[in-house]
Amino acid sequence: MVFVKRRGLRAMRQFWWWGVGLVIAVCLFCVPTTVAQAHAYLQSSTPEDQSSLDESPKKVVLTFTEMIQNEYPSVIVRDSEGRRVESGKAFINSENDHVVEVGLQDGLPDDVYSAEWRVVSADGHPVSGVISFKVGETTQGFMASSASTASATSSWPSTIVKIILYIGFSLAAGVLLFFLALYRGEVSPKLRQRAVRVLYVGLGLLLIGFLLFLPLQVQIYTGGNGWDFAAMGQLVQRSGIGHLWLVQMVSLLMLMVSLFLIFQKNRIVKLWIWLVPLALFMVLLFAKAMQGHAAGSPDKTIAIPMDFLHLVSASAWVGGIVVLFLLLPKQPEAKVAWNRFSPWAASFVGMIIVSGLLMSVMNLGSMAKLFTTEYGKVILVKVVLFLVMGALGLIHYLYMRQTGKMMSAKTIIAEFGIGLVILGVAAFLTNVQTPPPAPPEAFSQKVATDSGFVSLKIAPAVVGDNTFLVVFTDQDGQVRTDFQKVTLTAVPSGNKKSTEFEAKKNAQNEYAASGLYLNATGRWEIKVHALSKDFSEIDKSFTIKIKQ
Repeated sequence: MVFVKRRGLRAMRQFWWWGVGLVIAVCLFCVPTTVAQAHAYLQSSTPEDQSSLDESPKKVVLTFTEMIQNEYPSVIVRDSEGRRVESGKAFINSENDHVVEVGLQDGLPDDVYSAEWRVVSADGHPVSGVISFKVGETTQGFMASSASTASATSSWPSTIVKIILYIGFSLAAGVLLFFLALYRGEVSPKLRQRAVRVLYVGLGLLLIGFLLFLPLQVQIYTGGNGWDFAAMGQLVQRSGIGHLWLVQMVSLLMLMVSLFLIFQKNRIVKLWIWLVPLALFMVLLFAKAMQGHAAGSPDKTIAIPMDFLHLVSASAWVGGIVVLFLLLPKQPEAKVAWNRFSPWAASFVGMIIVSGLLMSVMNLGSMAKLFTTEYGKVILVKVVLFLVMGALGLIHYLYMRQTGKMMSAKTIIAEFGIGLVILGVAAFLTNVQTPPPAPPEAFSQKVATDSGFVSLKIAPAVVGDNTFLVVFTDQDGQVRTDFQKVTLTAVPSGNKKSTEFEAKKNAQNEYAASGLYLNATGRWEIKVHALSKDFSEIDKSFTIKIKQ
């Protein structure tokens, strides 16, 4: 009777922990956080799209919502006859990695011009688009323009490569977890042989995935032949993603050698020696986290660790199920190993919920986009599959606790089969473009002075060109225009170089300055200095935070 009660208490504790996990997940989903655009969007351009200019511009400036990779940015500017008119190659602005520029030839004749651009965003995805503008008087119509769009030429190959990598990660993680935490018995020759076979498959898939990853990235970056070995060499030497690939390849080779030595010298039972391949495997996963959507987040200190935690938990959960089924299909030790795996599985599930939902909130920005966007709908499919797999795992655990028996092999096969499908959906999700960011909100603030009030409005309050409007009022709310000079000074955080400019009075009795460039995210101090005709002065400061 006491034994039955204890089993009942254990079951209640399991349900309680699952309930707590779900409550925490829902709370996290409702917590507002910084939105990360997983693919870059064109935020603004100079000249503006579909704009008409009196004089020929000196350059085309494109500002994006996230960092742009410094390898192979392309901006091609053509006139209405298709002739190229840019001067030199496109480049990333040295003060702001959100901005791509290209110079133009001097004195462009009156015509319509199109700027076709292609860049690679921080997460390694190519995006492209076209803007057009007129110079002078011309009867030519505007050319077709397009917004930022992710290139689909490499989406399916990229998804397939990631599926290969995720399966390889899962098998390797499962073997590491098996010998580190799940199995304590004698390693028979048959068990050793099965473990080696699983590792051959897992490490082989990782090697194939990483070898295919490099030409795929060359194709993404250059838009040309992926098997261009010279371009591969340049990518490895000069690009951040190439450096990460090199780290992964070295780590993978060292992981292979360490596992070979462990099995070759029959050191499997020594627990401490497994910490070496575990550390190398963690390096692999962390480097992978630095290549995905998290790399495009404005808050990488949160996004990258969460992505890493998600990869570790998902790989160990799915891999643990697969490896236990393959290594201990009908052995007496299977029940003990599955019992040991259950608390680990519960921990992995909790970490997947926390990290997955936090990343979803960062990428989506709102609950509504979960149901109205392609990215959100793929997440919903992943969540449903995850809940089904989690429910099967919980039923399996409770059944084993209550009866002391293992469930049928079909149930376990269904569980890890769903896990493999989840890995496929996760790989596909990395190539789905996230929803566009919400339109920026203009900055507006009013502060008191000794003689009245001063108001400052900045629109659109983003990295790039902005319009500054200053309005002065007296104590009675009447607009003051008795100023002979109004100057604004923009001071970025970090003691960087400030910019001073003069605001001129417009027809609405506002002191305006337009076309002024804020070249970085973060906090800016805007100092307003006004000198009246009677030589009295007004000095006020405003603080604005530029997010994108």
